[in-house]
Amino acid sequence: MKRLRFSKKKCIGCQLCGQICSATHEGAFVPSKARVYIETYYDKGGVLKYQDSYCTLCGICFKNCPTGAISMDGKILVDHEVCIGCGTCAEKCPKKVVRLRDGKSYICDTCDGDPMCVKVCPQNALTFE
Repeated sequence: MKRLRFSKKKCIGCQLCGQICSATHEGAFVPSKARVYIETYYDKGGVLKYQDSYCTLCGICFKNCPTGAISMDGKILVDHEVCIGCGTCAEKCPKKVVRLRDGKSYICDTCDGDPMCVKVCPQNALTFE
């Protein structure tokens, strides 16, 4: 099964991944609505640091969803007709990638196996393998 992978050594902090993710799924460049998050910042010593948050397909959200709204078949899918927005999936997610918005859960679906974030990464810091 293919998964997203992130290389801190290659990342330049451009945040194009979050931009294209929100544009692809939400129709607007709004990184706060992205389903993949690679945040960069400098520590007090001036060293570039990363906080990466992307789905590794661990399945914990799927296993803990009380309504069965989350399915997993090489990717994570959320049925928003069944999702009650209880937040159990977000609470249990070890990578904190499940986001609650408008009373529903949103999780990276790897763009149906062709992730746009990987396509736009200028340094190949994100891969799908």
